[in-house]
Amino acid sequence: MQVFRSLSSRNFRYFISGQSVSMMGTWMQKVAVSWIVYQLTHSAFFLGLTMFANLIPSLFLSPYAGSYTDRHNRYNILLITQILLMIQAGLFTLVIYFKVDSIAIILSLSLMQGLINAFDTTARQSLLINMIDNKEDLPNAIALNSSMANLTRILGPALGGILLSTLGDTSCFFINFVSYFLLFIPC
Repeated sequence: MQVFRSLSSRNFRYFISGQSVSMMGTWMQKVAVSWIVYQLTHSAFFLGLTMFANLIPSLFLSPYAGSYTDRHNRYNILLITQILLMIQAGLFTLVIYFKVDSIAIILSLSLMQGLINAFDTTARQSLLINMIDNKEDLPNAIALNSSMANLTRILGPALGGILLSTLGDTSCFFINFVSYFLLFIPC
């Protein structure tokens, strides 16, 4: 089928399937973080500050991360950032499970995720071209990657909300942690 022709590239197929699950986990975690921050503080300011801490590193670091990515092995950078994001999700799981969460810890872990994402996003985007066997399929791969990213932005928070209300906040963090393992298992 023409719509999915870029999936004929083995590496892209592995990438898109692993990233789909992992990004859904990341969005579930973002919903849970927002919920916990609001439960702890009842403050819109701290809720905004937490999201700011998660996103601001990309604004300042992305140009440097892009330059760094251009000079180094993109695959290794992506592997390292995914492992670091898995560790960050594991730390969040432990903090929430053992109820040692505080706004300072949550802000720190959110900032940590933002710092890692500045390098992860640039490496991931620039690696896409290397995963496609037939370069004529590159526009299709870009479209599928963008569609996958947008779909996970919809499904991840919805699933996160369901999990929050049924299994509790720890489940969102734990599932995000586990979702990173799928990145390391070939399809």
